[in-house]
Amino acid sequence: MSAAPPGTIVRECVEGYLYSAPPLRLWIFRRTAARGGGWTPITGKVEPTDADYRAALVREVREETGLSVSGRIVPLDWQVPFDAPNGEGTWRLHAFAVETPRGWTPTLSAEHDASELVTPEVAVGRLFYPDNREAVQRVVERLVPLLPPGSTRAPQVFREVGPELFAAIRADRPRRLALQVPAGLVRNAHDLAAEIRTATGVEVFLAGRACFGACDGPLPDEVPGADAAVVLGHAPIPNMVPTVPSYFVEMRHPGGDPVRLAEIVRAAGLPRRLGIVASIQHLDLVEPLQRALAAVGLEARVGSGDRRLAYASQALGCNYTGAESIREAVDAFLFLGTGQFHPIGLAYATDRPVHALDPLRATLEPPIDRGALVRRRQLLVASLRDATRWGILVSTFAGQNRTATALALQNRARRRGWEAEILTFSRIDPRDLEGRAFDAYVNTACPRIALDDSALYPKPLLTPPEFLMALGELPLEPYRFDTYH
Repeated sequence: MSAAPPGTIVRECVEGYLYSAPPLRLWIFRRTAARGGGWTPITGKVEPTDADYRAALVREVREETGLSVSGRIVPLDWQVPFDAPNGEGTWRLHAFAVETPRGWTPTLSAEHDASELVTPEVAVGRLFYPDNREAVQRVVERLVPLLPPGSTRAPQVFREVGPELFAAIRADRPRRLALQVPAGLVRNAHDLAAEIRTATGVEVFLAGRACFGACDGPLPDEVPGADAAVVLGHAPIPNMVPTVPSYFVEMRHPGGDPVRLAEIVRAAGLPRRLGIVASIQHLDLVEPLQRALAAVGLEARVGSGDRRLAYASQALGCNYTGAESIREAVDAFLFLGTGQFHPIGLAYATDRPVHALDPLRATLEPPIDRGALVRRRQLLVASLRDATRWGILVSTFAGQNRTATALALQNRARRRGWEAEILTFSRIDPRDLEGRAFDAYVNTACPRIALDDSALYPKPLLTPPEFLMALGELPLEPYRFDTYH
Protein backbone atom coordinates (compact mmCIF):
# COMPACT_ATOMS: atom_id res chain seq x y z
CA MET A 1 0.00 0.00 0.00
CA SER A 2 1.53 3.32 -1.05
CA ALA A 3 1.85 6.25 1.35
CA ALA A 4 -0.65 9.10 1.07
CA PRO A 5 0.61 12.20 -0.76
CA PRO A 6 2.01 14.89 1.56
CA GLY A 7 -0.77 17.04 3.01
CA THR A 8 -3.50 14.42 2.51
CA ILE A 9 -5.78 14.22 5.58
CA VAL A 10 -5.87 10.53 6.48
CA ARG A 11 -7.21 10.78 10.04
CA GLU A 12 -9.53 13.19 11.91
CA CYS A 13 -8.96 13.84 15.62
CA VAL A 14 -10.60 15.87 18.38
CA GLU A 15 -9.36 17.71 21.43
CA GLY A 16 -11.33 19.04 24.38
CA TYR A 17 -10.41 21.94 26.66
CA LEU A 18 -12.37 21.10 29.79
CA TYR A 19 -13.33 24.17 31.82
CA SER A 20 -15.09 25.22 34.99
CA ALA A 21 -16.61 28.67 35.64
CA PRO A 22 -16.96 31.07 37.30
CA PRO A 23 -14.14 31.90 37.71
CA LEU A 24 -12.79 30.51 34.44
CA ARG A 25 -10.42 27.61 35.03
CA LEU A 26 -9.10 24.96 32.63
CA TRP A 27 -8.29 21.31 33.28
CA ILE A 28 -4.90 20.19 32.00
CA PHE A 29 -3.70 16.59 31.97
CA ARG A 30 -0.18 15.18 32.21
CA ARG A 31 0.60 12.27 29.95
CA THR A 32 2.45 9.32 31.42
CA ALA A 33 6.21 9.11 30.93
CA ALA A 34 5.68 6.44 28.29
CA ARG A 35 3.57 8.96 26.33
CA GLY A 36 6.03 11.84 26.65
CA GLY A 37 5.04 13.33 30.00
CA GLY A 38 3.77 16.69 28.69
CA TRP A 39 0.65 18.58 29.80
CA THR A 40 -2.17 18.53 27.23
CA PRO A 41 -5.94 18.82 26.84
CA ILE A 42 -8.01 15.69 26.18
CA THR A 43 -7.28 14.35 22.69
CA GLY A 44 -8.21 11.35 20.62
CA LYS A 45 -9.01 9.94 17.19
CA VAL A 46 -12.40 10.01 15.49
CA GLU A 47 -13.49 6.39 15.13
CA PRO A 48 -15.72 4.97 12.36
CA THR A 49 -18.45 4.36 14.98
CA ASP A 50 -18.56 8.05 15.97
CA ALA A 51 -21.49 9.91 14.40
CA ASP A 52 -19.55 13.20 14.21
CA TYR A 53 -16.75 15.19 15.86
CA ARG A 54 -18.88 16.01 18.93
CA ALA A 55 -19.70 12.34 19.43
CA ALA A 56 -16.01 11.47 19.23
CA LEU A 57 -15.22 14.23 21.73
CA VAL A 58 -17.86 13.07 24.22
CA ARG A 59 -16.54 9.51 23.98
CA GLU A 60 -12.90 10.54 24.46
CA VAL A 61 -13.74 12.74 27.46
CA ARG A 62 -15.64 9.86 29.09
CA GLU A 63 -12.85 7.35 28.40
CA GLU A 64 -10.01 9.60 29.64
CA THR A 65 -11.69 11.41 32.57
CA GLY A 66 -14.86 9.50 33.48
CA LEU A 67 -17.05 12.55 32.74
CA SER A 68 -20.39 12.00 31.00
CA VAL A 69 -20.67 15.35 29.26
CA SER A 70 -23.93 17.15 30.05
CA GLY A 71 -22.80 20.77 29.95
CA ARG A 72 -22.03 23.23 27.18
CA ILE A 73 -19.77 22.23 24.27
CA VAL A 74 -18.31 25.27 22.47
CA PRO A 75 -16.68 24.79 19.04
CA LEU A 76 -13.42 26.75 18.82
CA ASP A 77 -13.34 26.74 14.99
CA TRP A 78 -9.77 25.54 15.41
CA GLN A 79 -8.50 22.93 12.99
CA VAL A 80 -4.83 21.98 13.21
CA PRO A 81 -3.25 19.62 10.65
CA PHE A 82 -0.09 17.79 11.74
CA ASP A 83 2.17 15.06 10.42
CA ALA A 84 0.88 11.56 11.15
CA PRO A 85 2.98 9.70 13.77
CA ASN A 86 3.71 6.97 11.21
CA GLY A 87 4.78 9.57 8.64
CA GLU A 88 2.01 8.64 6.24
CA GLY A 89 -0.17 11.61 5.35
CA THR A 90 -1.60 14.20 7.72
CA TRP A 91 -3.89 14.03 10.76
CA ARG A 92 -6.17 16.94 11.70
CA LEU A 93 -7.41 18.13 15.10
CA HIS A 94 -10.82 19.74 15.73
CA ALA A 95 -10.93 21.65 19.04
CA PHE A 96 -13.80 22.30 21.48
CA ALA A 97 -14.28 23.76 24.96
CA VAL A 98 -16.24 21.43 27.26
CA GLU A 99 -18.01 22.59 30.43
CA THR A 100 -17.51 20.50 33.58
CA PRO A 101 -19.61 20.57 36.78
CA ARG A 102 -18.36 22.64 39.69
CA GLY A 103 -16.48 20.47 42.16
CA TRP A 104 -15.96 17.68 39.63
CA THR A 105 -12.71 15.69 39.77
CA PRO A 106 -11.49 13.59 36.83
CA THR A 107 -10.98 9.84 37.05
CA LEU A 108 -7.86 9.40 34.95
CA SER A 109 -7.34 6.65 32.40
CA ALA A 110 -3.99 4.94 31.84
CA GLU A 111 -3.02 7.70 29.38
CA HIS A 112 -2.49 10.32 32.13
CA ASP A 113 -0.93 10.31 35.57
CA ALA A 114 -1.98 13.77 36.83
CA SER A 115 -4.51 16.54 36.29
CA GLU A 116 -4.83 20.12 37.52
CA LEU A 117 -7.47 22.86 37.37
CA VAL A 118 -5.61 26.08 36.53
CA THR A 119 -6.12 29.62 35.29
CA PRO A 120 -5.85 30.26 31.53
CA GLU A 121 -2.54 32.03 32.20
CA VAL A 122 -1.09 28.97 33.91
CA ALA A 123 -2.43 26.72 31.13
CA VAL A 124 -0.60 28.82 28.52
CA GLY A 125 2.62 28.39 30.47
CA ARG A 126 2.24 24.65 31.06
CA LEU A 127 0.74 23.11 27.92
CA PHE A 128 3.33 21.23 25.92
CA TYR A 129 2.35 21.90 22.30
CA PRO A 130 2.35 25.41 20.80
CA ASP A 131 -1.01 24.88 19.09
CA ASN A 132 -2.52 23.94 22.49
CA ARG A 133 -1.28 27.21 23.94
CA GLU A 134 -2.72 29.16 21.03
CA ALA A 135 -6.03 27.31 21.39
CA VAL A 136 -6.31 28.58 24.97
CA GLN A 137 -6.52 32.09 23.52
CA ARG A 138 -9.55 30.97 21.54
CA VAL A 139 -11.10 29.32 24.58
CA VAL A 140 -10.98 32.62 26.42
CA GLU A 141 -12.27 34.59 23.42
CA ARG A 142 -15.23 32.24 22.96
CA LEU A 143 -16.11 31.73 26.63
CA VAL A 144 -15.82 35.23 28.09
CA PRO A 145 -19.02 36.49 26.37
CA LEU A 146 -20.86 33.40 27.66
CA LEU A 147 -19.77 33.73 31.30
CA PRO A 148 -20.97 36.02 34.10
CA PRO A 149 -19.04 39.30 34.64
CA GLY A 150 -15.94 38.78 36.73
CA SER A 151 -15.48 35.16 35.67
CA THR A 152 -12.06 35.92 34.20
CA ARG A 153 -9.21 38.11 35.29
CA ALA A 154 -8.42 40.60 32.54
CA PRO A 155 -5.05 42.39 32.55
CA GLN A 156 -5.14 45.59 34.58
CA VAL A 157 -4.25 48.83 32.78
CA PHE A 158 -2.63 51.98 34.22
CA ARG A 159 -1.56 55.26 32.70
CA GLU A 160 1.76 55.49 34.53
CA VAL A 161 3.94 54.06 37.29
CA GLY A 162 2.30 55.60 40.34
CA PRO A 163 -0.09 55.23 43.28
CA GLU A 164 -2.88 53.45 41.36
CA LEU A 165 -0.50 50.73 40.16
CA PHE A 166 1.04 50.37 43.61
CA ALA A 167 -2.39 50.03 45.26
CA ALA A 168 -3.45 47.31 42.82
CA ILE A 169 -0.26 45.32 43.42
CA ARG A 170 -0.63 45.60 47.20
CA ALA A 171 -4.25 44.42 46.95
CA ASP A 172 -3.32 41.38 44.85
CA ARG A 173 -0.29 40.50 47.00
CA PRO A 174 1.81 38.63 44.40
CA ARG A 175 4.88 36.89 45.77
CA ARG A 176 7.23 38.06 43.03
CA LEU A 177 6.83 40.47 40.12
CA ALA A 178 8.53 40.29 36.75
CA LEU A 179 9.19 43.77 35.37
CA GLN A 180 9.60 44.00 31.61
CA VAL A 181 10.37 47.22 29.79
CA PRO A 182 10.77 48.25 26.13
CA ALA A 183 14.24 48.98 24.80
CA GLY A 184 13.72 52.73 25.27
CA LEU A 185 13.31 52.33 29.04
CA VAL A 186 16.11 49.85 29.73
CA ARG A 187 18.31 52.64 31.08
CA ASN A 188 15.75 53.42 33.80
CA ALA A 189 14.58 49.87 34.47
CA HIS A 190 16.49 49.38 37.73
CA ASP A 191 15.15 52.65 39.16
CA LEU A 192 11.60 51.66 38.24
CA ALA A 193 12.07 48.23 39.84
CA ALA A 194 13.30 49.86 43.05
CA GLU A 195 10.36 52.29 43.04
CA ILE A 196 7.80 49.47 42.68
CA ARG A 197 9.56 47.33 45.30
CA THR A 198 9.66 50.17 47.83
CA ALA A 199 6.04 51.20 47.27
CA THR A 200 4.53 47.70 47.38
CA GLY A 201 6.85 45.55 49.47
CA VAL A 202 6.86 42.95 46.68
CA GLU A 203 10.08 41.48 45.33
CA VAL A 204 10.69 42.65 41.75
CA PHE A 205 12.92 40.86 39.26
CA LEU A 206 13.92 42.51 36.00
CA ALA A 207 13.31 40.49 32.86
CA GLY A 208 16.60 40.66 31.00
CA ARG A 209 14.91 40.68 27.59
CA ALA A 210 13.39 43.96 26.47
CA CYS A 211 9.87 43.61 25.07
CA PHE A 212 8.82 45.01 21.70
CA GLY A 213 5.11 44.72 22.35
CA ALA A 214 2.40 43.17 24.47
CA CYS A 215 2.75 40.05 22.32
CA ASP A 216 6.14 39.05 23.79
CA GLY A 217 5.69 39.47 27.53
CA PRO A 218 7.91 37.60 29.98
CA LEU A 219 7.72 33.81 29.84
CA PRO A 220 7.54 31.81 33.10
CA ASP A 221 11.04 30.40 32.68
CA GLU A 222 12.54 33.88 32.14
CA VAL A 223 11.67 35.01 35.68
CA PRO A 224 11.27 31.79 37.70
CA GLY A 225 8.80 32.08 40.54
CA ALA A 226 7.14 35.27 39.29
CA ASP A 227 3.37 35.03 39.67
CA ALA A 228 2.58 38.42 38.09
CA ALA A 229 4.17 40.84 35.65
CA VAL A 230 4.39 44.59 35.14
CA VAL A 231 4.72 45.43 31.44
CA LEU A 232 5.69 49.02 30.65
CA GLY A 233 4.97 51.01 27.52
CA HIS A 234 2.29 48.77 26.01
CA ALA A 235 -1.45 48.15 26.13
CA PRO A 236 -2.85 44.63 26.52
CA ILE A 237 -3.96 42.79 23.39
CA PRO A 238 -7.64 41.97 23.99
CA ASN A 239 -7.61 38.53 22.37
CA MET A 240 -4.39 37.36 24.06
CA VAL A 241 -3.96 35.59 27.40
CA PRO A 242 -0.71 36.63 29.15
CA THR A 243 1.32 33.80 30.64
CA VAL A 244 0.84 35.34 34.13
CA PRO A 245 -1.61 37.94 35.52
CA SER A 246 -0.30 41.27 34.25
CA TYR A 247 -0.33 44.98 34.98
CA PHE A 248 0.06 47.01 31.79
CA VAL A 249 1.43 50.52 32.27
CA GLU A 250 0.83 52.48 29.08
CA MET A 251 3.08 55.43 29.99
CA ARG A 252 0.65 57.94 28.48
CA HIS A 253 2.33 61.27 27.66
CA PRO A 254 0.22 64.45 27.81
CA GLY A 255 2.68 66.53 25.76
CA GLY A 256 2.06 68.21 22.42
CA ASP A 257 0.10 71.37 21.61
CA PRO A 258 -2.74 70.32 19.26
CA VAL A 259 -3.23 73.86 17.88
CA ARG A 260 0.44 74.22 17.00
CA LEU A 261 0.56 70.70 15.53
CA ALA A 262 -2.52 71.35 13.39
CA GLU A 263 -0.93 74.49 11.98
CA ILE A 264 2.25 72.55 11.12
CA VAL A 265 0.15 69.98 9.21
CA ARG A 266 -1.80 72.71 7.38
CA ALA A 267 1.35 74.61 6.43
CA ALA A 268 2.93 71.41 5.04
CA GLY A 269 0.12 71.14 2.48
CA LEU A 270 -1.10 67.67 3.45
CA PRO A 271 -4.34 66.45 1.81
CA ARG A 272 -7.57 67.61 3.39
CA ARG A 273 -8.83 64.11 4.27
CA LEU A 274 -6.52 62.52 6.85
CA GLY A 275 -6.58 59.36 8.91
CA ILE A 276 -4.97 59.43 12.37
CA VAL A 277 -3.03 56.54 13.90
CA ALA A 278 -1.07 56.86 17.15
CA SER A 279 1.29 55.03 19.46
CA ILE A 280 -0.10 54.23 22.90
CA GLN A 281 1.78 57.09 24.55
CA HIS A 282 0.03 59.71 22.38
CA LEU A 283 -3.54 58.38 22.22
CA ASP A 284 -4.79 61.19 24.49
CA LEU A 285 -3.78 63.68 21.81
CA VAL A 286 -5.97 62.19 19.07
CA GLU A 287 -9.30 63.88 19.90
CA PRO A 288 -7.82 67.35 20.63
CA LEU A 289 -5.83 67.16 17.40
CA GLN A 290 -8.93 66.17 15.43
CA ARG A 291 -10.68 69.31 16.68
CA ALA A 292 -7.66 71.49 15.96
CA LEU A 293 -7.33 70.12 12.43
CA ALA A 294 -11.02 70.77 11.78
CA ALA A 295 -10.47 74.39 12.84
CA VAL A 296 -7.89 74.85 10.04
CA GLY A 297 -10.06 73.17 7.40
CA LEU A 298 -8.75 69.60 7.56
CA GLU A 299 -10.82 66.49 8.17
CA ALA A 300 -9.28 63.85 10.44
CA ARG A 301 -10.79 60.39 10.82
CA VAL A 302 -10.18 57.50 13.22
CA GLY A 303 -11.04 53.95 12.15
CA SER A 304 -12.08 50.89 14.12
CA GLY A 305 -9.69 47.95 14.36
CA ASP A 306 -10.27 44.25 14.91
CA ARG A 307 -10.15 42.19 18.10
CA ARG A 308 -6.37 42.63 18.44
CA LEU A 309 -6.51 46.39 19.03
CA ALA A 310 -7.45 47.79 22.44
CA TYR A 311 -8.06 51.31 21.05
CA ALA A 312 -9.57 52.56 17.79
CA SER A 313 -6.63 54.72 16.68
CA GLN A 314 -3.94 52.42 18.07
CA ALA A 315 -0.99 51.18 16.02
CA LEU A 316 0.52 47.73 16.44
CA GLY A 317 3.49 46.62 14.38
CA CYS A 318 1.49 43.60 13.22
CA ASN A 319 -1.96 45.16 12.91
CA TYR A 320 -3.18 48.37 11.26
CA THR A 321 -6.79 47.30 10.76
CA GLY A 322 -8.00 50.58 12.27
CA ALA A 323 -6.29 52.45 9.45
CA GLU A 324 -7.36 49.89 6.85
CA SER A 325 -11.01 50.40 7.83
CA ILE A 326 -10.91 54.05 6.69
CA ARG A 327 -8.42 53.79 3.82
CA GLU A 328 -11.02 54.56 1.15
CA ALA A 329 -12.21 57.65 3.04
CA VAL A 330 -8.80 59.36 3.42
CA ASP A 331 -6.03 60.61 1.12
CA ALA A 332 -3.14 60.25 3.60
CA PHE A 333 -2.37 59.07 7.13
CA LEU A 334 -0.90 61.01 10.02
CA PHE A 335 1.01 58.95 12.59
CA LEU A 336 1.47 60.44 16.07
CA GLY A 337 4.65 59.16 17.66
CA THR A 338 8.38 58.85 17.27
CA GLY A 339 10.62 56.77 15.02
CA GLN A 340 9.92 55.01 11.73
CA PHE A 341 8.76 51.60 12.94
CA HIS A 342 5.02 52.27 12.90
CA PRO A 343 5.00 54.63 9.88
CA ILE A 344 6.75 51.97 7.80
CA GLY A 345 4.28 49.31 8.91
CA LEU A 346 1.40 51.64 8.16
CA ALA A 347 2.83 52.28 4.69
CA TYR A 348 3.04 48.52 4.01
CA ALA A 349 -0.52 47.98 5.23
CA THR A 350 -2.18 50.82 3.30
CA ASP A 351 -1.68 52.37 -0.13
CA ARG A 352 -1.84 55.95 1.13
CA PRO A 353 0.99 58.40 1.96
CA VAL A 354 2.08 58.20 5.61
CA HIS A 355 3.40 61.28 7.44
CA ALA A 356 4.96 60.93 10.91
CA LEU A 357 4.22 63.77 13.35
CA ASP A 358 6.32 63.88 16.52
CA PRO A 359 4.10 65.62 19.10
CA LEU A 360 6.91 66.46 21.51
CA ARG A 361 9.37 67.91 19.01
CA ALA A 362 6.59 69.31 16.80
CA THR A 363 8.23 67.95 13.64
CA LEU A 364 6.58 66.47 10.55
CA GLU A 365 8.50 63.93 8.47
CA PRO A 366 8.18 63.53 4.66
CA PRO A 367 5.90 60.69 3.55
CA ILE A 368 7.20 57.11 3.56
CA ASP A 369 8.11 55.89 0.05
CA ARG A 370 5.79 52.88 0.02
CA GLY A 371 6.51 52.09 -3.61
CA ALA A 372 10.20 51.51 -2.94
CA LEU A 373 9.46 49.31 0.10
CA VAL A 374 7.00 47.14 -1.79
CA ARG A 375 9.16 46.80 -4.92
CA ARG A 376 12.07 45.47 -2.86
CA ARG A 377 9.81 42.84 -1.30
CA GLN A 378 8.28 41.84 -4.64
CA LEU A 379 11.72 41.40 -6.21
CA LEU A 380 12.77 39.20 -3.29
CA VAL A 381 9.64 37.07 -3.64
CA ALA A 382 10.17 36.69 -7.40
CA SER A 383 13.76 35.56 -6.83
CA LEU A 384 12.58 32.70 -4.58
CA ARG A 385 10.04 31.03 -6.84
CA ASP A 386 12.54 28.26 -7.61
CA ALA A 387 13.54 27.69 -3.97
CA THR A 388 12.53 24.18 -2.86
CA ARG A 389 13.80 23.84 0.74
CA TRP A 390 12.01 26.04 3.27
CA GLY A 391 12.19 26.53 7.03
CA ILE A 392 8.95 27.79 8.64
CA LEU A 393 9.59 29.77 11.83
CA VAL A 394 7.19 29.65 14.79
CA SER A 395 7.45 31.71 18.00
CA THR A 396 6.20 30.32 21.31
CA PHE A 397 5.34 33.79 22.65
CA ALA A 398 1.65 33.75 23.62
CA GLY A 399 0.84 36.70 21.37
CA GLN A 400 2.85 35.58 18.34
CA ASN A 401 2.28 31.84 18.16
CA ARG A 402 0.75 30.89 14.79
CA THR A 403 1.33 27.18 14.74
CA ALA A 404 -1.82 26.57 12.71
CA THR A 405 -0.62 29.00 10.04
CA ALA A 406 2.77 27.28 9.95
CA LEU A 407 1.18 23.85 9.53
CA ALA A 408 -1.06 25.12 6.72
CA LEU A 409 1.93 26.63 4.91
CA GLN A 410 3.89 23.42 5.37
CA ASN A 411 1.09 21.42 3.77
CA ARG A 412 0.86 23.84 0.83
CA ALA A 413 4.62 23.61 0.23
CA ARG A 414 4.62 19.83 0.37
CA ARG A 415 1.72 19.62 -2.07
CA ARG A 416 3.94 21.62 -4.43
CA GLY A 417 6.74 19.09 -3.94
CA TRP A 418 8.86 21.45 -1.84
CA GLU A 419 10.59 20.49 1.39
CA ALA A 420 9.27 22.38 4.43
CA GLU A 421 10.18 21.98 8.10
CA ILE A 422 8.81 23.88 11.11
CA LEU A 423 11.35 25.39 13.52
CA THR A 424 10.11 26.55 16.95
CA PHE A 425 11.73 29.31 19.00
CA SER A 426 10.75 31.79 21.71
CA ARG A 427 12.48 34.88 20.32
CA ILE A 428 13.74 34.30 16.79
CA ASP A 429 17.43 35.13 16.48
CA PRO A 430 19.39 35.18 13.17
CA ARG A 431 22.25 33.29 14.82
CA ASP A 432 19.99 30.29 15.43
CA LEU A 433 19.47 29.89 11.68
CA GLU A 434 23.12 29.86 10.66
CA GLY A 435 24.40 26.69 8.99
CA ARG A 436 20.97 25.23 8.25
CA ALA A 437 20.37 23.65 4.84
CA PHE A 438 17.37 25.71 3.75
CA ASP A 439 17.06 27.93 0.68
CA ALA A 440 14.82 30.43 2.51
CA TYR A 441 12.53 30.89 5.51
CA VAL A 442 8.92 31.86 6.20
CA ASN A 443 8.35 33.81 9.41
CA THR A 444 5.00 33.29 11.17
CA ALA A 445 6.02 35.25 14.29
CA CYS A 446 5.98 39.07 14.36
CA PRO A 447 5.49 40.16 10.72
CA ARG A 448 8.00 42.94 11.11
CA ILE A 449 10.91 40.52 11.55
CA ALA A 450 10.88 39.73 7.84
CA LEU A 451 10.13 43.28 6.71
CA ASP A 452 12.54 45.21 8.95
CA ASP A 453 15.30 42.76 9.90
CA SER A 454 15.57 40.52 6.84
CA ALA A 455 19.10 41.72 6.07
CA LEU A 456 20.30 40.29 9.40
CA TYR A 457 19.36 36.72 8.46
CA PRO A 458 21.65 34.27 6.64
CA LYS A 459 18.92 33.36 4.10
CA PRO A 460 15.95 35.24 2.65
CA LEU A 461 12.98 35.62 4.99
CA LEU A 462 9.38 35.99 3.79
CA THR A 463 6.03 36.69 5.44
CA PRO A 464 3.18 34.15 4.97
CA PRO A 465 1.45 36.20 2.21
CA GLU A 466 4.80 36.60 0.44
CA PHE A 467 5.33 32.83 0.67
CA LEU A 468 1.96 32.31 -1.05
CA MET A 469 3.16 34.72 -3.74
CA ALA A 470 6.31 32.61 -4.17
CA LEU A 471 4.09 29.53 -4.45
CA GLY A 472 2.10 31.29 -7.15
CA GLU A 473 -1.11 31.16 -5.10
CA LEU A 474 -1.24 34.96 -4.69
CA PRO A 475 -0.26 37.63 -7.25
CA LEU A 476 2.61 40.00 -6.55
CA GLU A 477 0.25 42.96 -6.97
CA PRO A 478 -1.52 44.19 -4.91
CA TYR A 479 1.02 43.67 -2.15
CA ARG A 480 -0.51 42.14 1.00
CA PHE A 481 0.73 43.13 4.44
CA ASP A 482 0.87 40.25 6.95
CA THR A 483 -1.80 41.50 9.34
CA TYR A 484 -1.86 39.49 12.55
CA HIS A 485 -5.39 39.05 13.90
